[in-house]
Amino acid sequence: MHLPTLAFAGSLFLTALAVAEEAPVNPQVASVAPTAPVAAAPASPAKELSPAIKKYCAELGKKFHEYRWGDPKCDQYSWEHIRNSSLGTPLMWATFGDEKSEAAANTTLVLCGVHGDEITPVKFCWDLLHELKTNHTFTDKMVVVAPLVTPDSFLKAVPSRTNGRGVDVNRNFPTRDWQAHALKRWRDTYKNDKRKFPGHTPGSEQETVFQMNLIKRYKPNKVITVHAPLTLLDYDGPSLKAESGTTAKILLEQMSQKSSGYKISNYPIFPGSLGNWAGKENHIPTYTLELPNSNNFETDKFWALFKESVMYAIDNRMKPPVD
Repeated sequence: MHLPTLAFAGSLFLTALAVAEEAPVNPQVASVAPTAPVAAAPASPAKELSPAIKKYCAELGKKFHEYRWGDPKCDQYSWEHIRNSSLGTPLMWATFGDEKSEAAANTTLVLCGVHGDEITPVKFCWDLLHELKTNHTFTDKMVVVAPLVTPDSFLKAVPSRTNGRGVDVNRNFPTRDWQAHALKRWRDTYKNDKRKFPGHTPGSEQETVFQMNLIKRYKPNKVITVHAPLTLLDYDGPSLKAESGTTAKILLEQMSQKSSGYKISNYPIFPGSLGNWAGKENHIPTYTLELPNSNNFETDKFWALFKESVMYAIDNRMKPPVD
């Protein structure tokens, strides 16, 4: 899928993806360049985990125990890891399917844990990982899952919406309207609410660049991002009224129907949001599933409600949108 160049004063570009693990980069310095694809096998326990990821998994296990979610079995996945957060925490993802095969033409990117205090989406992604690992084959599709986009905000004693630098990474994407509206809206509408600080510059956060690089590398034909607690299903991307949006509209309606008629809502778009950057500007159908709440005791209910919907979306082969 073609990603148009983002050109405006003050924008920062992505750091090129490397084949080997890279050291944390200065979040104020970012650039992007395409890289040769690296074969990605289905996630498995075969890959030796680095000390940093072993530490991460141990901390995650403590959080799961605190929320009475059982063992995440974090060490049983073959994680991909290139970039770290500003605090040095690995930003990890797992792949299911072969990046070099025809299955990559039907790629779904799933993102959870963008806001660390929205804890139920984190468990939701781990339920998804287990489902993908144990019950599915990937000859006709590829799935990329980043189950904890902003780990520092989730793993701290009291989870927060913002990352380790106090930035809401879902307001930090370098959208065309960022320079003119992001900080102004934060000051005027949100009265300098620290929970929704978009950063001093667009694309300044490691977690933001991490998500952008996943999209740049895998070129998903749809993105599913899971949040809480707005109790709705939102869509951003090619117009649902246009010919190019027909498939996206059908998928949106089917996702709602397969989750007991879950409410579809055209939620407002924000400067610096993923839906704005990936959906509106880069024409990738982007679905935001807002779970009803962040009650750690209701995660099993949420997975049961939305499992069929999400798996249907993953199996669906989207047609490329027409620019």
